[in-house]
Amino acid sequence: MCAEHVRSQAGFDAPRCADMIVQDLWTAKGLELIGHEVKVSRSDWLAELRDPGKAGAFRPYLHRWYLVVSDRSIVQGDLPDGWGLMALSGGKLRVVRPAPLRVPEPMPATMTAALLRAVAKTAERRAKDGPRHPGCLPDARAVTPPVSEPEGPERAHCTSGNRGPQR
Repeated sequence: MCAEHVRSQAGFDAPRCADMIVQDLWTAKGLELIGHEVKVSRSDWLAELRDPGKAGAFRPYLHRWYLVVSDRSIVQGDLPDGWGLMALSGGKLRVVRPAPLRVPEPMPATMTAALLRAVAKTAERRAKDGPRHPGCLPDARAVTPPVSEPEGPERAHCTSGNRGPQR
């Protein structure tokens, strides 16, 4: 199950937004909650690196955190410790570097509410338009290693519509 554009807290003034969070629904795989940040250019990635608080708002509450890129050359030896890397290869999204498994802290209620709202909005949009992100498939196994089924990632923005400002 996936949620696109997940705010760091409920309400319109959330200071951060994750591109996608996926809940693995398989007990055998640990029911992992996995975050994804999608980048399609080197400059976009460098901007992310200058603002470590964006990922820092989510990572403590997730089992894994991935950078998802359209081209491996976007990352040039500057992937932070604790991040995994997924990249397009041969038209498929593949795990380049597995994200290390963490023991997450309990998620604050306001973030849980924001996540649940994003799940509902993503499901509603998917029913109308189809999946936007590679992890938004019928089950979350598509974004836990190994990844081989989905087509390329699209750039996700958290500043459109009523999603509030991205800071």
